[in-house]
Amino acid sequence: MKKYLSLTFSLVLFFAITLIQPLIGQELNKNEKPKIGLVLSGGGAKGLAHVGILRAMEEAGIRPDYIVGTSMGSVVGGLYALGYSADELEQIILNIDWELLITNRVELNNIAFEEKEYYNRYLVELPVIDGKVALPSGLIHGQMLSETLHYYTWPANNIQDFDDFPIPFRCIATDVKTGKGVILKDGYLHDALRASIAIPTFFTPFDMDSTLVVDGGVVNNYPVDVVREMGAEIVIGVNVGDEDFIDPKELGTFSGILMQIAMSQSYSKLRENIADTDIYIKPDLKNYSTGSFNKFREILELGEIAGQNNLHKFQNLSDSLGIFVATEGIGLEVEPIKINEIEVQGNRLFSDLLVKSKLNVSEGDLLTRAELREGMSRVFGINGFYRVDYSLINKKDDNHKLLIRTDEKPKNLLFASVHFDNQFATGLLLNLTMRDLIGKSSRMVLIGDISKNPKFRMDYYKYFGQVKKYAFNLRFNYLNQEVPNYQDGEETDISVNREGRISANIMTTQSLKETFVVGMFTERNFSKSKFDITVPSDVRNAYRNFSGLRFLYYRNSLNDRNFATKGAEAIVEPVYLFGNNYGIRLEDGIDTLFLNQGNIGIPSESLDDFIDFLTPASYFSLYLKYIKFFPLSPKFQIIPSAATGLTFSREPSFKIFDTYIVGGHQRVRFTDTRVWGLNYRELVSPNFAKLGLEFQYVPVTNIYLRTGTNVIGSSLHVPLGSSETSIISEFVDTAFIGYGADITYKSFLGPIVAGVGGNSSDNNLRYYFSIGFSFNYSDR
Repeated sequence: MKKYLSLTFSLVLFFAITLIQPLIGQELNKNEKPKIGLVLSGGGAKGLAHVGILRAMEEAGIRPDYIVGTSMGSVVGGLYALGYSADELEQIILNIDWELLITNRVELNNIAFEEKEYYNRYLVELPVIDGKVALPSGLIHGQMLSETLHYYTWPANNIQDFDDFPIPFRCIATDVKTGKGVILKDGYLHDALRASIAIPTFFTPFDMDSTLVVDGGVVNNYPVDVVREMGAEIVIGVNVGDEDFIDPKELGTFSGILMQIAMSQSYSKLRENIADTDIYIKPDLKNYSTGSFNKFREILELGEIAGQNNLHKFQNLSDSLGIFVATEGIGLEVEPIKINEIEVQGNRLFSDLLVKSKLNVSEGDLLTRAELREGMSRVFGINGFYRVDYSLINKKDDNHKLLIRTDEKPKNLLFASVHFDNQFATGLLLNLTMRDLIGKSSRMVLIGDISKNPKFRMDYYKYFGQVKKYAFNLRFNYLNQEVPNYQDGEETDISVNREGRISANIMTTQSLKETFVVGMFTERNFSKSKFDITVPSDVRNAYRNFSGLRFLYYRNSLNDRNFATKGAEAIVEPVYLFGNNYGIRLEDGIDTLFLNQGNIGIPSESLDDFIDFLTPASYFSLYLKYIKFFPLSPKFQIIPSAATGLTFSREPSFKIFDTYIVGGHQRVRFTDTRVWGLNYRELVSPNFAKLGLEFQYVPVTNIYLRTGTNVIGSSLHVPLGSSETSIISEFVDTAFIGYGADITYKSFLGPIVAGVGGNSSDNNLRYYFSIGFSFNYSDR
């Protein structure tokens, strides 16, 4: 009986559960919140406005269940899906150097020391392949963009499925081969974002597992359909792009026309996706373009306005669904990872060992994202790559393989630029750089300035060892210049100078910021007066030959050659000069040289003895320089500086020693010293000292205002041990104050500088104007 009762009870319970379960499920479905999807469109710089909408959503307590983005929308959306808050995203945007991010450049302090001299000083860079000059891609490889994306996507290194993010995420790219859209939902987040933001005509395509992809905006710039497929029932969409085709007359540039043609497929889908959006937001960005990264603050503000204008919609949605989700943020400090294997791909000219030595990471190291970022910058600083990238492959026991992906430049490159200034006129600068031309691990640079004042340099480097810690450098310099002679600020004559110098050096190359150099040189100078005012007309030319041994300590941590805002430069160069050989050649038929002073005549047969009497024996010289940029804010810097050149010899003061060139805005020679209040070469002396203080203000992007003052003193040669006077007292007696100001525009041609200066000695104003990159060591 109990058996039958038990069976009956079981059957009743089974049927009861079967009947009640659908009712319970219906009740649960009624209580389940609808899924909210967020779509962030592409739009280049305009995509920075997305942050303001995210902040308004946070204020209303709305946390999306899915996020889909395209191009810049994928970057903002991907980082938000990873856990960054709107406040953290804004801080990231404010701290990025956008001008640097969207170029092929990195800061000068990240470039190998021996490469700094020629880095970022040309208009064009052309590959030379099989002896023929090829056209450049004209596209930005985006080294700084990749480094920045790697840094902020670090928390996603161990997450391969984007559904495992705090908020499931998708982004859109376009397959270059098929022209079809690619929905990226797994892999490395950095790669996905870099692919989605590869704007055609702007950035190079991105290689994802042997598939070249570009910006997803080409096919689907506002991918509402994708977020619907993920399961979104309510869609919030932010569109910072155009809603329809633009009148071709308003496109302006050829690249704009190409972009519109490329995005025709996307525009067709856009209308449908806008119609399928529940809350559609279109920030007012009509005065900005995809390239307006220098207006990032204004765009952020317009995003805030758009967010606040739609806050009531978010609050209504939040109230209707009864939801409020607080956002905590990911935090900008993240855990280091352990590296147990390092592999290098894509390198042919540069060895694995060299790349790893620059990286300075060993297998077994615990590595932070900042350390890896610095290491990758050092690798890129070799200056032989278009791009250096990496992947972190998760292995067992939380170990990782670091895969370094390199894209090498061709062996041979041709560079060119143009320049003009009111001192040396117009010139065309050409540079042919050839690697491994004479021996493996070598670099040959041939550079010429085709101008009224022609210049030429041959620069050969041969590196030692697989990690290239040392190099042999052979250099030949030739200058042919017409330079004014001055008296009290007024031009009195023009000297025509020809200089040739050969030097051989051994230098250290392992540091990005400093080098030690030991070497020797020989120099030969010819000069003559153009108008025979300061030099007797009977003189055809004068020559001066000498040799020297040099030691150089050179430290340079400036972030830019011409537009530095931080860093320092220091030079210590003692030189031992010997083999001095001076001479004068008279015009044909002249047998006596009459000096201007006292009409003293020197017969030609006695001229050599007279010159020997003025020629010094061996002696020492010392050049010191220091300049430091103190950034008080991103826009304002204080710049103290000091420099001195000294000559040491027991020979009498009437001897003719080598001199230092002081004055002007440019550094034609390595030891030239720029000062306010003097023209180039206005002060030429064997001894000088300078103390200076400058102020630099950058009111807007690419505009640099600078003003400063300096104290300069000089001295003729004072013999060592002289009891009559001292160099210090001579400096004090001759000291005067220089002052001036200039304005510089950072253009694609190079610096455009207009300056004015004067001094307390003659109170005459000097004016200066220049355009472009020149042969000189610096252009402002």
